[in-house]
Amino acid sequence: MLDLVAMVLVMTVNPGFGGQAYIPTMEPKITEVRELIVAGGHDVDLEVDGGIAPETVAGAAHAGANVLVSGSALFRDPEGLAHAVRDLRARAEAA
Repeated sequence: MLDLVAMVLVMTVNPGFGGQAYIPTMEPKITEVRELIVAGGHDVDLEVDGGIAPETVAGAAHAGANVLVSGSALFRDPEGLAHAVRDLRARAEAA
């Protein structure tokens, strides 16, 4: 089915509401999906949504995600939204 989609979403929280804790045991699934994308030569983004914060973004990015959705962590950053975005992006790129 990867030849039929532009993006695959892996949820790293239980769907329902914002502010939930990241489920790190989902990282092997992220890795598995990334491997399928690469092995098939597909041009497909791999999005991760749920619990993405400074403490978790590197794990998701290292596992293979290239689109990261963050909500609560952005708005809780005491230095503001712009700082939060820069920080998460830098941490993801370093991973």
